[in-house]
Amino acid sequence: MKNILAILAIIVSSSGAPMLQSNVEFVCLKTHKASNTCYFNFKVDGAKYTYVDKGCKKTKNKEQTITKVKEGDLALSRDWKIECPEPKQ
Repeated sequence: MKNILAILAIIVSSSGAPMLQSNVEFVCLKTHKASNTCYFNFKVDGAKYTYVDKGCKKTKNKEQTITKVKEGDLALSRDWKIECPEPKQ
């Protein structure tokens, strides 16, 4: 019984508020006009990820979308669907 309670306590404590991800870097925003789809490209620990916005609804609130990704509130897909030039450092 103690083992079950310990496991439940671990699950509940680990599923709390999402942690702020500091390793997320916004790279660019590309729009595909034919399908009315916007692609937000990010790098997380050097790996390429994208957030796809069907209908480009979140493009007007670009900064809010970037903040939500950094907070872990939006799901990212692996790899970029549309390539874009990376910012020079």
